Amino acid sequence: MTWVPSHCRSPIEAVCNFVCDCGDCSDEALCGFHGTSAAPSIPFTCSFEQDSCGWQDISTSGYSWLRDRAGAVLDSPGPRSDHTHGTDLGWYMAVGTHHGKEASTATLRSPVMREAAPSCELRLWYHTASRDVAELRLELTHGVETVTLWQSSGPWGPGWQELAVNTGRVQGDFKVTFSATRNATHRSAVALDDVEFRDCGLPIPQASCPLGHHHCQNKACVEPHQLCDGEDNCGDRSDEDPLICSHNMATDFETGLGPWNQLEGWTRNYSAGSMMTPAWPHRDHSRNSAYGFFLVSMAKPGTTAVLFSPEFQASVSYNCSLTFYYYLHGSEASRFQLFLLAQGLTTPQDPVLLRSHHGELGTAWVRDRVDIQSVHPFRILLAGETGPGGIVGLDDLIMSNYCRLVSDVSILQSSRSGPEALALRSQTSIKREACKPGHLSCGELCVPPEQLCDFQQQCAEGEDEHKCGTTDFESASAGGWEDISVGKLQWQRVEAQNRKPAKDANPDIPGHFLSLQKAWGQLRSEARALTPSLGPSGPRCELHMAYCFHSHPQGFLALVVVENGFRELVWQAPSSSIGDWTVEKVLLGARHRPFQLEFVGLVDLDGPGQQRAGVDNVTMRDCNPTVTTESDQEVSCNFERDSCSWHTDHLTDAHWHRVKSHGSKYDHTTGQGFFMFLDPTDPLARGQGAMLLTRPQVPLVPKECLSFWYHLYGPQIGTLRLAIRKDGEEDTLLWSRSGTHGNRWHQAWVTLHHQLEANTKYQLLFEGLRNGYHGTMGLDDLAVRPGPCWAPKSCSFEDSDCGFSAGGLGLWKRQGNASGHALWGPWTDHTTETAQGHYMVVDTSPSVLPKGHVASLTSEEHQPLTQPACLTFWYHLSLHNPGTLRVHVEESTRRQELSISARGGFTWRLGSVNVQAEQAWRLVFEAVAAGVEHSYMALDDLLLRDGPCAQPGSCDFESGLCGWSHLARPSLGGYSWDWSSAATPSRYPMPTVDHTLGTEAGHFAFFETSMLGPGGRAAWLRSEPLPATTASCLRFWYYAGFPEHFYKGELRVLLSCTQGQLAVWEQGSHLRHQWVQVQIELSNSEEFQIVFEATLGGQPALGPIALDDVEYLAGQRCRLPASGQGEMAAPVSVPAAVGGALLLSVFLVLLSLGGWHWLRKQHCPFQRSTDTATSSFNNILFSADQVTLPESITSSS
Repeated sequence: MTWVPSHCRSPIEAVCNFVCDCGDCSDEALCGFHGTSAAPSIPFTCSFEQDSCGWQDISTSGYSWLRDRAGAVLDSPGPRSDHTHGTDLGWYMAVGTHHGKEASTATLRSPVMREAAPSCELRLWYHTASRDVAELRLELTHGVETVTLWQSSGPWGPGWQELAVNTGRVQGDFKVTFSATRNATHRSAVALDDVEFRDCGLPIPQASCPLGHHHCQNKACVEPHQLCDGEDNCGDRSDEDPLICSHNMATDFETGLGPWNQLEGWTRNYSAGSMMTPAWPHRDHSRNSAYGFFLVSMAKPGTTAVLFSPEFQASVSYNCSLTFYYYLHGSEASRFQLFLLAQGLTTPQDPVLLRSHHGELGTAWVRDRVDIQSVHPFRILLAGETGPGGIVGLDDLIMSNYCRLVSDVSILQSSRSGPEALALRSQTSIKREACKPGHLSCGELCVPPEQLCDFQQQCAEGEDEHKCGTTDFESASAGGWEDISVGKLQWQRVEAQNRKPAKDANPDIPGHFLSLQKAWGQLRSEARALTPSLGPSGPRCELHMAYCFHSHPQGFLALVVVENGFRELVWQAPSSSIGDWTVEKVLLGARHRPFQLEFVGLVDLDGPGQQRAGVDNVTMRDCNPTVTTESDQEVSCNFERDSCSWHTDHLTDAHWHRVKSHGSKYDHTTGQGFFMFLDPTDPLARGQGAMLLTRPQVPLVPKECLSFWYHLYGPQIGTLRLAIRKDGEEDTLLWSRSGTHGNRWHQAWVTLHHQLEANTKYQLLFEGLRNGYHGTMGLDDLAVRPGPCWAPKSCSFEDSDCGFSAGGLGLWKRQGNASGHALWGPWTDHTTETAQGHYMVVDTSPSVLPKGHVASLTSEEHQPLTQPACLTFWYHLSLHNPGTLRVHVEESTRRQELSISARGGFTWRLGSVNVQAEQAWRLVFEAVAAGVEHSYMALDDLLLRDGPCAQPGSCDFESGLCGWSHLARPSLGGYSWDWSSAATPSRYPMPTVDHTLGTEAGHFAFFETSMLGPGGRAAWLRSEPLPATTASCLRFWYYAGFPEHFYKGELRVLLSCTQGQLAVWEQGSHLRHQWVQVQIELSNSEEFQIVFEATLGGQPALGPIALDDVEYLAGQRCRLPASGQGEMAAPVSVPAAVGGALLLSVFLVLLSLGGWHWLRKQHCPFQRSTDTATSSFNNILFSADQVTLPESITSSS
């Protein structure tokens, strides 16, 4: 039963008919429209952000659809972000993995829709991959018939893909279904988002119509050209009334060819049961049914199918016109042409081309119309040439009533030679040409298709590069640009004086330019003009042009690159300009062949003002990929002059840009210069990755050292990685870093290994992979020198062994546990905390390493240290005693710095060594075996930083995060704490000074809570594992930078152990924009970690939470602050259950309840007092905002 809003009480036929019959559009709410008005140009859209918009899963197996979002499931095979917002917080419809072996189909069905107009278009975005699903299908059911609108078995590109189909006129109720079919070899992950119905509503009744429009019987208004065009535009078919249209000659092929004749190649057929190729039409145009008839070209590629009309005589006073519907699908090489063959006084004239359409136009029937003015009798010739796998179709040929049929048989017979000559032309021309089909003949050369428009001149006069995009539009060939529009607008080459602006881009020559004009199409409204296939192009390839553009906000003018089915927006006119012409240049860069350029435009030519769009003087410059300059060999680059040999790849819509320091963006060279910058929000990128790579380089020495500075900053930044590419080989990963590295530049080194062989070349490539949109990446000051690099200052073992050598026996090995079959070692690494991560491990079982024997792991040489430094590393010792891990620094002699021989288990632990070395030195790890079976030692995440090592659990954040981990946790939303100083430019608000130094140059850890959004997500900053303690004090300073009376962010302190987490403190201070001290005294009988959690108490508010001077005093009780610090006192903050109460209330609650009430998952085994009856955590003392609770409150001793 359909619910109708009671306050509107629209008839049941008016619900979900794409027209707002109620003032508030509530009659359309059930079908996904949540707007307050429905003008014809506003699409009915469902983004699935609020609900499923009435779409329902009707699957009959465990393989089914549900509303989902990316962050809901760990390691989900689906998209990492929705299409609407491009983040993991957005919603979509998804079908998950189904592990059954049988074939299954998941079907998603729309709510009941009503009365789709002929122009109705359905657009949606889907996400899948070839390995995920066997088939996707979109179908429409009305009455007893189900029509396939689209189906595909792939291959599908990466990321979100757009699908646009025309529904055609649908009378009465209908439903749309989107289905995904899996089999035993496919994982089945598919997602659907942003479903739109455009231009689907029928015209609404009007009291009167604009001048010249037709008033339908149902009082709707339609334009004059929509009368008798074979489509029900009124909605009651009164515009196709036989009384009005009886004088037209209409042929719908339902019963035959009518007055039309064919020579060969065309066949009359229908869809149901006759699908001969995948490109075959699923329905006709006349009836919008699989059982309706149409014509299709069955001519073989290289031959022409010709259909010709009887002889007509055009009226002198009025235009004789032909309206027709054509279909081009399955091949870019297919072409449809319409010729006029006039009968002269004595002999037939040469055919005149009136229309030419080619390429891939999708599965829709496209309307066109030609107006004919001829003083002589004439015929219409319709010619179709099919490309490989393509189909050319025809339906509904309508000659207007001003085309008079000529019945003189003698004239008819004498003019038949014209169609026959046209039909044979393409076949006979092949025999006369000296070159093969598709080749270009110039002089004695035959240029093959792949060398046409490759930006390398083959012909002496350059004929092979003439129709390749470069043009001033003075020639009728228009530089190869062809209009492929299917809607109410088209690109046309026009004379400047016929359409303002009154002059061409060249002020001296009025001339011609490419202009948006009205067209006869009924489908998508934007106009498109396309070049032939181009490329390959070089990295400096640019398009220069002049353009004029004036439109209201819904209009646009853009340049798109079409490559491998992917459409990349490379330029868009910034805004409507009243001025005449603007000169622009667009970097196209290095691209593979084939790619095409496409101008896309939309303006309202009937709207107010002189709305227009035009393009002129298009020039392709520096596109030859074989032409190199001196800078093309420059890998070393500071980007101050240009980008040297580095250029962007175009596999996605995310790009690196060379930018100048400005605002929060600053380079490394001078702080005010240029660098390479990746911001996924400028413009908003849907793709996950952006690539920056060099031109092919010739190696000169066997080893080279590449050094570079990188900047990874933001709570959701993702991964930056470096790889080397060699001909015929897979890319080799050399280096990578993930997550935020603070608001500073870091230096990295990578040794490049080369084979010095003839014709050997390589490319270096940086790839930035985003996790979301909160974060940016930078690269600067790249330098290459002969010889190997110094040992790296940090190593995660994710990409390589970082140059470590395992000695003669080679017992240390780099491994991960992704397969789950590792014979020994930790289940997860420390870097990623997943089984996919890598670490170094040595098996210390006696069969491999006998008791007392040593396995060494030695680094490459480190450069001398100019100041004391701290080496930190994470180690993992097996539960069974593996022996002793010793750390040596080998300078002129070897000296032992650390020995670890206890604390095995399931946890990664932090080790630290203070290092001083005035000469080159090496780091040596030694595993001394204890002779115990099934034992091992593992290492991960080595880091060398300036300054002395911090005490466990402590950090002043001046040199980094010390032993605190900010790894983004997917279960909490994938956000990270960050690190910065107030003096460093940043896009995020932060304290004006730190606490340690009290200056803007000092550093702190911080998190911007507005990033979290709704949903209760959080970001964690975790200490290293700390040993059990009977009484220890945690001190820290925090800063809350939120607007007064608008506090939403929260800071909590958690204690985490193997059994769960316990909240021991929450921020309760009302002090703003100042540093506040907190001290917490705690004890625990088990190893634990301290966790600072930043979260939200409500809707996001812009403002940071910051931490500084965290101090963990192991074995020391907290002390009351000195009296001189009393001015820093603030209200007491207590746990969540009693948060915000006064200190006296806290005492009373604690005494009455005999313990604390906690918001927690599970209890960590904190020590209990022997003389208390409580089973909670009675001897954890809280020191909040410099007020310490007396011991008598929590202990009776």
